[in-house]
Amino acid sequence: MNIHFLPKFAVTVIAIAYSSCFCLPAFAQGETADPAPDDASGMGFSNQAREYREEGMKNQLMGNLPAAMSLYQKAIALDPTYAVAYNDLGVIYEAAGYPERAKESYFKAIRVDPGYLSAYTNIALLYEEQRDLDRAAFYWAKRAELGGLDDPWTQKAASRFKDIRAVLSTRPAADAREEEVLGLIKDVATYKSAFSKADKVEAQRHLHKAEQYYKKKKLTASIKEAMQAKDLDESSPEIEEFIRKIDADPAGAAAYNDLGVIYESAGMPGKAEESYLKALKLDPMLLSAYVNIALFYEKQRNLEKAEFYWSKRADLGSPENPWKQKAANRAKDIKMVLSTSPASDAREAEVLGLIKDVAKYKAAVNKNDKTLAADHFDKAKQYFKKGDLASAIKEALDAQYLDQDNPEIEAFIEKAELRALSR
Repeated sequence: MNIHFLPKFAVTVIAIAYSSCFCLPAFAQGETADPAPDDASGMGFSNQAREYREEGMKNQLMGNLPAAMSLYQKAIALDPTYAVAYNDLGVIYEAAGYPERAKESYFKAIRVDPGYLSAYTNIALLYEEQRDLDRAAFYWAKRAELGGLDDPWTQKAASRFKDIRAVLSTRPAADAREEEVLGLIKDVATYKSAFSKADKVEAQRHLHKAEQYYKKKKLTASIKEAMQAKDLDESSPEIEEFIRKIDADPAGAAAYNDLGVIYESAGMPGKAEESYLKALKLDPMLLSAYVNIALFYEKQRNLEKAEFYWSKRADLGSPENPWKQKAANRAKDIKMVLSTSPASDAREAEVLGLIKDVAKYKAAVNKNDKTLAADHFDKAKQYFKKGDLASAIKEALDAQYLDQDNPEIEAFIEKAELRALSR
């Protein structure tokens, strides 16, 4: 939608006024508009009205304000539903120093066409200039609510609305104008819609950045942008689908782990914890994530969880990895801190350690016995082929002694004994 500000002295006056209001440029000049549709029942009048409006624009651009005003008024006289001309006339009145007439023209533009967005922008800017921030916030919210997600002015309006509301919220609770402010905010849904729409626009911006980072194989940065997008628009299937694609990436777990480190350094513990746990969910063998989450819980003084993840790291690590012993020692230290009877727990840990050592020794012995059993069984088979049944049975019995649960050895002994008895 078109917001027509004068390019010469009038524009300068308005721009300075708006800039001094909030140190913000009069950005409404960038908003563009489509011409209002013609009315088939009055095609001739509508066409003539548009010609007057175009001539008015030419005079406005040349700085001939009286001529521009006259031509806009002629356009309105021919087509009283011509919102664009009302808006243009409002700009002329405002530049000429007639703010009340300007407001009247902007309101007429909105009345004849509630969807004509430029008028909302201009009336909001005018109220800002007059320091009527409550009304300015209301019309910025309306502009944000009515604009499309792909319209850059939707985001500008929503941001401006948030800025003004932040300024208003810093006033003392006993401010005499509080009741007036509350009276103006009748349409709560309008404000909610403005925030929601702004969030969705911002979410799409983060998603686009996430996609760009993903193409460049910068997975950690991509995840960070995608999660920010999700926080702003949790119901977006497009964002959910992108996050699923990242999660399926083989490098996804490591990227989440790295993101956890970034969040932790930035003082965002909730996000850091979420990222570490997501990394372990995607790859339960990512040992560095166990270390990071254990250290994280130590900093949070959540020693029970810290001990759990140190123990997991110690269990999963290979014997030659130095972090295996560090993790085991850290888990042991934390257990001692948490224990109500350290000496008793230490003895219990020693006993459990001995039991584990015995179990390992037995496993090693059993493994050696089975190896020896296999050697005896091979010899038994060779003797059997040669017809030396006595030696075959002897070797098979030795094998069975070393590996008593082996059904193949038992079957072989029965076969050898039957052969010997049949002779």
